[in-house]
Amino acid sequence: MNKTRSALNASHLFTDEIRIRFVLPPKSQHIAGIKLAVDGLFESLQQRGIAVHQGGDITDTAALHHFHGLWQPSHSWLATRLRRLGRPYVVSPHGMLEPWALRHRSWKKQPYFKLIERQYLESSQALFVTSDMEAKHLVTMISHPQVENLRIGCQDRHRPDYMAARTALNWKKDERILLFLSRIDVKKGLDMLIQAIAISQFKEKWRLVIVGDGDPAYVESLKSTVASLGNNMPIIEWIGPVWGKARWVYLQGADLFCLPTHSENFGLAVLEALHVGTPVLTTEQTPWVEYRDKEGFFIAKPEVSSIHETLSAAFASFQLGWSSVDRESLADWTDKKFSWPSIIDSYINAYEQLIRK
Repeated sequence: MNKTRSALNASHLFTDEIRIRFVLPPKSQHIAGIKLAVDGLFESLQQRGIAVHQGGDITDTAALHHFHGLWQPSHSWLATRLRRLGRPYVVSPHGMLEPWALRHRSWKKQPYFKLIERQYLESSQALFVTSDMEAKHLVTMISHPQVENLRIGCQDRHRPDYMAARTALNWKKDERILLFLSRIDVKKGLDMLIQAIAISQFKEKWRLVIVGDGDPAYVESLKSTVASLGNNMPIIEWIGPVWGKARWVYLQGADLFCLPTHSENFGLAVLEALHVGTPVLTTEQTPWVEYRDKEGFFIAKPEVSSIHETLSAAFASFQLGWSSVDRESLADWTDKKFSWPSIIDSYINAYEQLIRK
């Protein structure tokens, strides 16, 4: 029978006996959010004295291999070799078996899953997921006795600095800034956000700031939609891609971070906004639905009408104010729950238990 459990905090760790090898897709296939999460885990393990290395090595007889992502023939090939030698490995699917993700190119994924990927996953010592939602979806597809629910953290988190960020970006004090900062892709729901804004009644002091890039044809189609909506739209800024440390000022200065996505197994950009105390609007197809009753969270269905209603609720809430104290409080809650220092023991404990088997 499948069971899902969260790793317990470690109490007696023998870190000098743990050696981990991370196996990632080729650089050309790295996804920004997953790469940031993996880099944060890698760095945090090293800071705790864990020997962690990049890349698989079948001659490393003492290492636990940790595969990240799916649909990589080289991963399943290496995993097969490890199985034959009796060597342990774990897999983090990183949301690649979520229903929305599976529907994308399903004609190719479904047969590959049945022929190769299922055995690769079911033969692992454990599967690491980042939320209860991902675990529930996963166990409908495969049978596995050990599914570990392990949160991910933010590697280079910042703190609230609202007024300084607004000044740096030349945003007016009386403007409400809606921020979309992500890859511009159908999955992320920017098209629905645009349509929801168009039917809103509170646009006169809004500005939608879009930070990110994507397929040029898709981006142009969105710009054409905005143009066709004309006077129904507020000011919209298409900033383009801004990553690294430069992205934080946008997160700090925004009034509402918007990720109206069709599906996320986590949504690291949401976490980054929370770290700087910025309220977030996202959908119930993310793990953040768990916090829908907490101040600073506005959760919609991935539908235009629901996003419109949720935007209205957010702005009604803002009429009551969202102060610097509120921002600090949300940031403190996020640091306590999702910073790598508060999470890393759960990973070390999970690795330790697997190595002891």
